[in-house]
Amino acid sequence: MKYTFKKCIVFIISLFLTSFLTFTAFEVIPGDSALSALGMDASKEHLEEYRKAMGLDKSLPIRYINWLKGAIKGDFGYSSSYQMQMKVSTLIKNRLIVTLWLAILSFLIIVLVSIPLGILSARKKNGILDDLITLVTQIFMSVPSFFLAMIITLIFGITLKWFRPGDYISPEDNFGGFLRFMMYPAIAVAIPKIAMMVKFLRSSLLREMELDYVRTAKSKGMTKISILFGHILKNALIPVITFLAMVLADILAGAILVEQVFNLPGLGRLLVTSIANRDYAVVHVIVLYIASLVIIINFIVDLIYQWIDPRVRRD
Repeated sequence: MKYTFKKCIVFIISLFLTSFLTFTAFEVIPGDSALSALGMDASKEHLEEYRKAMGLDKSLPIRYINWLKGAIKGDFGYSSSYQMQMKVSTLIKNRLIVTLWLAILSFLIIVLVSIPLGILSARKKNGILDDLITLVTQIFMSVPSFFLAMIITLIFGITLKWFRPGDYISPEDNFGGFLRFMMYPAIAVAIPKIAMMVKFLRSSLLREMELDYVRTAKSKGMTKISILFGHILKNALIPVITFLAMVLADILAGAILVEQVFNLPGLGRLLVTSIANRDYAVVHVIVLYIASLVIIINFIVDLIYQWIDPRVRRD
C-alpha cells in the first residue's frame, strides 16, 4: 500500500513538472502566434486585441496559472488556427479517437503475433524454423513503418484494390468500414514492433531456460510444456512488459508518418499542422498528452510488477 501511494505522489509531481516545462518551452520559442492567426497584414490594433483575448498580454507565470486552472477543468483554451472558434479540447478529442483506435489495433496485433512467435523461436533454438524467424525479424526490424505503409498501400490499395488509398472512413458513418480501413495502418505500425518483440522475448526466454530452477523442475519430472508455461514464461515476461510499455507509449504518441500516408485525421497530422501554423495551444496539449502517456504507462507497469514479482512489493 505504501509503495502504491509513493508511486501516486511521484506520478502527480511528474505530471505537474511536465506540464510546466512543456508550457514554458513553447512560450519561449521564437514566433508570434497572433501574426500566424491574423496574417502579416493585420494592424497593430487587431494584433493587440487578439493577444488580449487570448491572454498573451499577461506574464508567463500568470498565463501558466490560468492555463493550469482551465486544464484541471478540462479547458485548454482555443486554437489560434480556428480564430477562437474551436476549443483545443474539442479539436483534440475528435483526432484522439483515430489515434487511440490505431494504437489499440496495433498493440493487439503485436501481442497476438509476437508472443507465440517468440515462444516458438525459443523452443526451436538453433533449428531451421528458429533461423527463419530470426531472419524475417531482422529484415522487418530495419524497415521503418512509413515505408511499410507505402508498400501496403501499393500492394493492397492500388494493385489488389482491397481498400481505397486516402479514402478515410469515419466510425460514425461506417464503424465496420472504419475498422477494416484502420487494419492496414495498424499492420504497418505493428510489423517492426513485432520483429523487435520476438527478438526480445526469445532472448528473455532463453536466459530463463538456463537458470537453476528450470533444471530443478526437470529433475522432478515436469514436462517441458508445463515448465515453460508454468514457470519460465511468467519470469521471462517481467522485462518484456517494460518493452511492451515503451512500444505502447510509442504507438499512442502517434505514428505521424503512417497517418500521413493513409490520410488519417489523427493526432500526428494535427501536430504537424499545428506546428506549421504556430498554433502553440494545440501543440502544447499534444506534447503534454504524449508525455503524460509515458508517465501513466510507467506507473501502470510499476503496479503490474508488484503483481508479477512479489520481490518488488513494499509494505
